[in-house]
Amino acid sequence: MLSVEENGLVTQIEGNAPCGNLLRNYWHPLALTEELTASRAAKAVKIMGEDLVLFRDDKGEYGLIDRRCPHRGADLCFGRLEDGGIRCPFHGWLFNVDGICLEQPAEPRESNFRKKIKIQSYPCQEINGIIFTYMGLGKAPALPHFDCFVAPESHSFAFKGYLECNWLQAVEVGIDPSHASFLHRYLKDHDPEYGLQFGGMSGDSEVTMTSVLRNHVCPDIKVEENEFGMRLITTRKMNRESMHVRVTNLVFPNLIVIPMTNDMCISQWHVPIDDKYSWWYAIFTAFDDEIDKEAMRN
Repeated sequence: MLSVEENGLVTQIEGNAPCGNLLRNYWHPLALTEELTASRAAKAVKIMGEDLVLFRDDKGEYGLIDRRCPHRGADLCFGRLEDGGIRCPFHGWLFNVDGICLEQPAEPRESNFRKKIKIQSYPCQEINGIIFTYMGLGKAPALPHFDCFVAPESHSFAFKGYLECNWLQAVEVGIDPSHASFLHRYLKDHDPEYGLQFGGMSGDSEVTMTSVLRNHVCPDIKVEENEFGMRLITTRKMNRESMHVRVTNLVFPNLIVIPMTNDMCISQWHVPIDDKYSWWYAIFTAFDDEIDKEAMRN
């Protein structure tokens, strides 16, 4: 059992919390690409306890900067997207994706005061439907070559969900192999297969994943630590001849990769909004046929 102090050490991320400083040294999902529409490519976001604005400039580059203008505190998410940046709606100060002030229209023409102004900014990168950010010190490392990143866009589907719980709480649920036998069922099994979340076949058998989860609710779980985090090996004895094996990988600090079917997996991140709330981002990756994205949305 963790003490109150130990629990805070691994869950709290706001301010100068050690866990928050650690998490900032990794790339995290920030928004779905589709959230920045053609008509309005700016969005207020909160991540790691920081209120920021995400925008796409007229060159198609993504910027993540302080939400409040340093001049009078106006909300930059209501700014105009023009002239290579986002322009404050109050006095027109213009900031680029690096947080550099490009213009201060009301200042005298000879003034160089704008050169002294730079607000917090973080690098962004879009890949397979999700915009990621790196909030650590120094130069951002390259994104890892995970399957969900190198797969073609036609074989990927991204989505997100809002969770009213701490990020680590969500991670604990995500790596738990036994909850799927109950949480991913309907209130009443409407057919022998029940549920659509795990509808594919298990291995090369004629048994669906849903049937495996429903009929074998007490799996054996083995945890192995490794160089990237940990691996959970879950076995369910089907009968005297066969064993169902499912391997879940946790890539430190908050990425979980779970096999869904023979040819599809889900990669999911649990990202802190603040100490109390989090976002769940996920990418379905198919290794055979293209993904029917409209069907996934429905």
